[in-house]
Amino acid sequence: MSGINVYAHYAHEGDYPNLDYAGACGRLGKAISCKTIDRGENTDEIPFEKLHELIRSSFPHVMASSTFEEVGRNLLITCPGTDPSLPCALLLAHQDVVPVVPGTEGEWCHDAFAGDMDESFIWGRGALDIKDMLMGELEALEYLISQGKELRRTVILAFGADEETASAGAARLAALLRERGVHAAWLLDEGTTTMFDGAMWGAKGRVLSDICISQKGYLDLRLDSHGKGGHSSNPFGGTSLQRMCVAIFRISDSLPAPHLTPIVRDTFRALAPYISEEPLRTLVKDVDANAEKIAALAASRRDLYPFVVTTMAVDVLEGGSSTPNVMPGDVSATINFRLLPGTTAQDVLAWVEGAIRGTDVTATIVHATPAGRMDSTCGPGYAEVAEALEHFYHNVDVVPSFVCGGTDAIRYEAICDSILRVIPFRPTPEEEATGVHGVNERISKRTYAQGIRVLVRLLEKTVL
Repeated sequence: MSGINVYAHYAHEGDYPNLDYAGACGRLGKAISCKTIDRGENTDEIPFEKLHELIRSSFPHVMASSTFEEVGRNLLITCPGTDPSLPCALLLAHQDVVPVVPGTEGEWCHDAFAGDMDESFIWGRGALDIKDMLMGELEALEYLISQGKELRRTVILAFGADEETASAGAARLAALLRERGVHAAWLLDEGTTTMFDGAMWGAKGRVLSDICISQKGYLDLRLDSHGKGGHSSNPFGGTSLQRMCVAIFRISDSLPAPHLTPIVRDTFRALAPYISEEPLRTLVKDVDANAEKIAALAASRRDLYPFVVTTMAVDVLEGGSSTPNVMPGDVSATINFRLLPGTTAQDVLAWVEGAIRGTDVTATIVHATPAGRMDSTCGPGYAEVAEALEHFYHNVDVVPSFVCGGTDAIRYEAICDSILRVIPFRPTPEEEATGVHGVNERISKRTYAQGIRVLVRLLEKTVL
């Protein structure tokens, strides 16, 4: 089912006929033209200021009924509801985008920061990641308020400015909301975007879309092996590089067995009626009893491997000798781990230290972001998000999952009961694969309009 025709699954495109879809596309193009790249202390502030002014001028009904706060380059827009006893709804997105990869500028059909439009597409960096989400959330809220709809539940839009780098903005916004005693029933943030083939789960012939209710953790671990150098004619005890190689082999050779998190168990349960491939078809009749076998089978498949394993990627090796007749001095390696929900950085450190014991190699945590809390498909907002997706995308099975990368959402766990990670815009798999952080990022006008409809329906069901 490669090359899924996503448009064949679009439904109810006539809903909300008086929504200004052409204007929405134009406003997204203007947002894309704001070159909001985070570079830490060297960040150009002007594009962020330009984006903030665009938001203020583009959504008059939201601005008239909300407070607009700039927290550094980050934004908080609070639209109060009539019932303060209800926990609020949080809509997240990030303002920043990644730069164009040097050397690829000439491969773009349109300037990456022009915000160009043609008959079919809106082009540029951020079209899919994720100014479509940021502007789409505002468009949906503006539409409802402009139609005289009254919010019962407060809606807060929180737009960090550095998700692609440090996520410090989201942490700052979350801390501010916590200080104010804000509590959210549910939160919507980015997650997976496109529909995908159910064959990877053994459900051939099904088209899937997921709602991610957790995310993997991130860990950079540095290994150090000390050496004195010297002539290679007497490598007594082995060189530092040799000991490093042994240590890396031991770590990779002792990877924990794959296992099914509660979320992936729920994924297999949801798909069980559609799984036709053996032995999965038999195994998923009792997921809990056969969890070990299912996990082992999933780990043998490239697409499913990250969902059942804390992955390990040896990415950096430094300090080798520049000539073969001289032994190296100190050598270091950096390993990147992506932690399954339920696995901590300390769990991985303890396992690594056990694996390398006796090699004279040491392990140190360089950077860690914990895996997300595992939320429930029964949690607030999940059913409503699933219903909105199913309403506008027919013959698509919505299943629970988790994000294998990271998002700002994890910063809000202390103030939110249910974190839902999914982008309602459904581009073609080819557009998603080449456009996100790649060349010729774009979103079709049809896809953008349909995603806004999803957001309008979600807000109708949850905050009115």
